[in-house]
Amino acid sequence: YLVTASIVISGFTAQAQAQTGHWDTVKTKNKIDSRGECSLIAVNGKLYLIGGDGPAKNVESFDPATATWSQKAKAPVTMHHLQATSLGSKVYVLDAFDNGQYPNQIPAPYAYSYDTQSDKWEQLPGLPEDRRRGGAGEAAHDGPLYIVCGIKHGHSSGTNGLFDEYDPKTNTWKALPDAPHIRDHSMAVVIGGKLYAIGGRNTSLHDPDNFMSFFDKVVLEVDCYDFKTGKWTTLDAKLPQGTGGGTAVNLDGKLFYIGGERATATLPNGPQKDVYYLNVADPSAKWVQAAKVNKARNGVGGTVLNHHIYIAGGAGDGGPKPRVSPDGKPA
Repeated sequence: YLVTASIVISGFTAQAQAQTGHWDTVKTKNKIDSRGECSLIAVNGKLYLIGGDGPAKNVESFDPATATWSQKAKAPVTMHHLQATSLGSKVYVLDAFDNGQYPNQIPAPYAYSYDTQSDKWEQLPGLPEDRRRGGAGEAAHDGPLYIVCGIKHGHSSGTNGLFDEYDPKTNTWKALPDAPHIRDHSMAVVIGGKLYAIGGRNTSLHDPDNFMSFFDKVVLEVDCYDFKTGKWTTLDAKLPQGTGGGTAVNLDGKLFYIGGERATATLPNGPQKDVYYLNVADPSAKWVQAAKVNKARNGVGGTVLNHHIYIAGGAGDGGPKPRVSPDGKPA
């Protein structure tokens, strides 16, 4: 969905107890165009806003020291529904949709890296055709990069639990064991040698009389992959509220899940302000509700810099909805 308002960048400060934290809208010296279904990543003290619905977009870099946005190189292709990850001075996009229209967006055949020092993009080998997807979670750990879950066919079918490793040193891919739960519009976060697949929904589920009924098919389970054992488990603590298109980060060893969109049996789909965190180091820990974001956001990018969470972009009203015919199917 396209964003309908200007970019808002917000910062979260965690105090002694996360539930007493607060969100502040960051005042910037200049403004940039709006974008949604994008990703925000921190590299060497700066924030980089990557991708988004619509035509291919320039990278936008934000310098907290000067509160200024700078326009950088244009992405080589359209890329949206992604979670970028970083390694060294580079930002990697392992999955995204780059073609097609709702609900038949097509996954990109290639992966890409953006060098924040040279301000240049590079095309990389993509996933094997039968494992390409968008709306997946991405994370880095000890050199290799990882992508988990996602959906193969836009917003129509192919939600999965696929798990793949990309080695930037050899430019090669390796398939790993599937995650226990399928999900898309989801996130991945690495904390303490483990990868957490979190959030999202099953967009492949369509009621016979309502194609877009997937908005309430959220996934509450949090799956955990242990890099030492090579095994998946599922946490006992489920998300209190599920969404698709939220963002997740590691803030000082705690797993945060932020925003996203959902529908319920009684409420239509819409963006949410909810923020929850979990101390994953404590097996008996429960999710705790932290301060809500100051504006409901879906398809928002999130990252951590200097012990603060930053979010940018996203749709504050759920975004414009595709036209729907009387039978509930896209017109």
